[in-house]
Amino acid sequence: MTIRDRLIRLGVGLALLIVLLVVLFSVTTALISTWGATAAEAAAPEPGDDILANPTVRFTNAVTIDAPPEEVWPWIAQIGDTRGGFYSYTFIENRIGALTGAADYTVVYHNAEAIIPEWQNPQPGDAIIQGSLKWRELQPNQYALAESIDPTIMGWTWVWHLYPIDGGQQTRLVSRFLIEPAPGMENPVMGMMMNLGGFVMQLNMLQGIQLRAEGGTEPAWIETVEIVLWFVPLLAGVVAGIAFLVQREWRVPLLVTVAAVVLLFVLTFIQPPLFWRVILDVLIAAGAVWTVIRSRLSPARGEAIRARAAAVG
Repeated sequence: MTIRDRLIRLGVGLALLIVLLVVLFSVTTALISTWGATAAEAAAPEPGDDILANPTVRFTNAVTIDAPPEEVWPWIAQIGDTRGGFYSYTFIENRIGALTGAADYTVVYHNAEAIIPEWQNPQPGDAIIQGSLKWRELQPNQYALAESIDPTIMGWTWVWHLYPIDGGQQTRLVSRFLIEPAPGMENPVMGMMMNLGGFVMQLNMLQGIQLRAEGGTEPAWIETVEIVLWFVPLLAGVVAGIAFLVQREWRVPLLVTVAAVVLLFVLTFIQPPLFWRVILDVLIAAGAVWTVIRSRLSPARGEAIRARAAAVG
């Protein structure tokens, strides 16, 4: 392939990547606002809905927990940066804390794996994130509402509502997250990033509460493994993308590149169980390896090798 051919393919590849990302982000943004929630749950009023006049970030997510509300509530009650954590990605929470905390803010997030008695009596006004997000209303075994109102930056409300189902043997945990930027602080791009980032953390939190309330625990190594598994499709996409640029046969490398990008979205915004993450990573890694191997087995390469051998002879 000539340099001109590769530049043309690079332009086409970048254009396709941009279109794919636009489609994936558009679909993801449309779906995450009610991910896991029914239409009735998304439309139903929740405590705190009347606090913010015009929230630009709003999503209602839910999960069914195989435990009664009385067994789920203790995990909600001990939420907080200096308490039981948020049962989400601590490596992200600690990075955010380092960026936004005061100079003397030294809190390190840890997710509790047990119910701690001294954390079971939160009160309105107690801070749960850096002294900003505080409990506003608490109804044990029913709901917990937190708020942060900073007129210079944004208003923020977050509610965890426990609904008994199946005769009280199970719990429907509904979480609503609202953000209203201060006047002049509105930014569509920033709003989208806050929406996507907030959802990633909230989904993992709901899964974390569900796991613990149902009697499970998260091993200490789980976040490290999930990070590694996330980087596998990223690396596979890079390898396949390079193969797309340099190999004469472009269809398979392009397909693997597209699959790698889609898988990154799946791992980030769907967060399947670890078993399925490993299976999907093995498949995408195999696809990337095949793009490299097949280039060495292609007829064109074989002919080139034979031609060089003949010339030498």
